[in-house]
Amino acid sequence: MPKRSKTSDVDHASTLLSAADLLRRWQAGSDATLWRAEKDGLLLPVREGRRRGYSWETIWAFEGGQPPAGMEAAYRQRLLTSEQAAMRVPYRPSTLITKAREGTLPCRRIGTRVRFVAAEIDRWLCSWL
Repeated sequence: MPKRSKTSDVDHASTLLSAADLLRRWQAGSDATLWRAEKDGLLLPVREGRRRGYSWETIWAFEGGQPPAGMEAAYRQRLLTSEQAAMRVPYRPSTLITKAREGTLPCRRIGTRVRFVAAEIDRWLCSWL
């Protein structure tokens, strides 16, 4: 089994993400974020043998819904903050958040935070050019 570095993206062969992997994916939050989501029944962990983690379907449901057909691999990548997404497009981070809240820019929500899928940002930009 290949080794993963702690800073690499999530292992795509894995069926479960650990709490640490999930917090790295979101680039925000803490264990308390996960505990609250679990307590409220919004993010339910599962077990595979001795391993406890979160399935992709559960994660996507918590973030706002399943990915569009054919975009599953893109949605498994680490999410971008508004600052990181703004480096890919000619807009300020605040503009991206406004467009996401209006519904014109696809986004993922983790509590009150807004995160973006890199492929969706690129696709959205191409639709404006």
